[in-house]
Amino acid sequence: MTEMSRAPLVIVWIAAASITGGLAALVLELTRPAGVPRPMPVDEMPPRQDRNPWARWSITEQLAAQHVLIVHVETRHLDEARAVARYIVDPVIRKEKYAEVLVYFHRPGRPDTLAPRRVQWTPKTGYVETVYVPN
Repeated sequence: MTEMSRAPLVIVWIAAASITGGLAALVLELTRPAGVPRPMPVDEMPPRQDRNPWARWSITEQLAAQHVLIVHVETRHLDEARAVARYIVDPVIRKEKYAEVLVYFHRPGRPDTLAPRRVQWTPKTGYVETVYVPN
């Protein structure tokens, strides 16, 4: 093969590798749990944070006392509460320092007096979701 006939093959190979890499990155992004990745476990985050308007959900508050962790999340996707709670709580419960974790789900800006949903985790019952206000 001459140099001239190899050039189109190299271009096709580079294009195919780029497309494959792009598709792999897309699949990875779509299968990643929703929300903003945390750089640290929730119980090590600052007690209050601003809501990220671009994220699917945001942790806005957390408080730990007497072996109980309380987390407040703002989201428009209340139907994903159990999955988000598991994503937040699973890394924390492995530390075995909490007897209970409560994750309250609020709409952005917290227009409701009562959080519309709560997910409670205990070692005995696991994850239990409570809907206080219908969507």
